[in-house]
Amino acid sequence: MSVIATDGFRRIEMLRVGDDGVHAGSDVVVEEVAIAFSYNGTGHAVMMATALDLEDFALGFSLHEGIVAAMEELRFIEALPRDGGVVVELAIPQTRFDSLMQRARHTLGSSACGLCGTAAMQQALRSMPRVAAASFDAAMIADALRQFPSLQSLNALTGGAHAAAWCDAGGVRLIREDVGRHNAFDKLAGALARAGITAQGGYAIVSSRASYELVHKAATAGIGCLVALSAPTSAAIDGATRCGMRLIGFARDGSMNVYTSGSITECEQ
Repeated sequence: MSVIATDGFRRIEMLRVGDDGVHAGSDVVVEEVAIAFSYNGTGHAVMMATALDLEDFALGFSLHEGIVAAMEELRFIEALPRDGGVVVELAIPQTRFDSLMQRARHTLGSSACGLCGTAAMQQALRSMPRVAAASFDAAMIADALRQFPSLQSLNALTGGAHAAAWCDAGGVRLIREDVGRHNAFDKLAGALARAGITAQGGYAIVSSRASYELVHKAATAGIGCLVALSAPTSAAIDGATRCGMRLIGFARDGSMNVYTSGSITECEQ
């Protein structure tokens, strides 16, 4: 197995323009490249992402998309540079591959959109599994939020990376970064699965707004509380309400808005 060596950033030359004139300088920017997932030799999805934690990314994506049902069904073969991007070769059982070919969803995604390439409205608004909302402790969440920025090493360097973290009563336990917020969450879900951590009872923090797709990813990972630094969308609130997730937005500076309290209504059985 080979893994692409990358720091997730690139230093570039630029011009700084200000009141004191124009000066030549350099800056550090977050890496954004095409990451292609190939299952059993067949290309399936291409996402614009940061080439860090590729095994976590592949597993989290595969679990969320229902390509595999468990970590043991996915084998990371190698990651190869190709045409300015990275091709990640993965192996799955034949029955899973046959099912994937029947779905025939070939996705071209941007770093901003977790639903790009979805052909049907029904697929875009997929049902979510039920989750058990974690107990609400505002002080505990506020403590984790204070830890959160200092753990975002790639964003501290570039100012251009999103982060997703899994937390419990002890604070932030796992964090993953990427140029795309959905990719960061896939990496977090993959890291949880690879570490054998049961997400139930903990909560996730995302550095972005809370979209429907992020609520879906959290529910698929078994996370019952999603905390966003920015606003939730209406679809995210509706989805969280249906599957029993506690959804929190505008979580910053010690305050937060609780949009759903975790009541379970209509949801996937």
